[in-house]
Amino acid sequence: MSRAKERLFLTSNWHIDCRLIAELPEDSVVGMRFITYAVSCAVALAAVLFTGWYAYADLTLRRQIEDAEQKLEDDRWEVIEIRRLQRFYEIESKKVESAYSEMRNPFLFSSLVSELGRNLPDRMVVDTIEFVDGKFIIHGRLREASERASLLLGDYLDKLRSDPELGTHFTSINVTGLDRSVEDEQMMTYAITMHLKPKPK
Repeated sequence: MSRAKERLFLTSNWHIDCRLIAELPEDSVVGMRFITYAVSCAVALAAVLFTGWYAYADLTLRRQIEDAEQKLEDDRWEVIEIRRLQRFYEIESKKVESAYSEMRNPFLFSSLVSELGRNLPDRMVVDTIEFVDGKFIIHGRLREASERASLLLGDYLDKLRSDPELGTHFTSINVTGLDRSVEDEQMMTYAITMHLKPKPK
């Protein structure tokens, strides 16, 4: 009997466990809910940072493209100006070369006009005489039919080539144009090109 009583003896530390385990909060140091929130916040923050970086990179690229386009536009006007100056210098250099060529081969323009007029047939007229790149270009008119005009011009060129005062200064004297006049059908227009001989060095 004493042993049964001893087994039924309750200590003062005994109490009934009234806890509702399912309804109690978690007692771990870092709860699952906190971890879930932390991971979600980290993902959201990473997405925001990535979006911001992408927007910054896009904006930077757009600015670089705009700067490059502006530079190209500025350079385009510079290139146009350079090309304009190049054309100007080419024209001026041709003038200098023409003057230099004329200086190397001095030929009196008055003597040319005199010799052209002395051998000129009665029905031929000289309108203009140009000097370009070491050659004289003579434009004029004559009132003849096309076949007769060709023969007349041929005889005239033969006289110019055989002229001792004129022919020796030119490498070639040729007809470079013979057309019917637009204003007068009975009139023929002609062009004669005379290449000067370069002066020996």
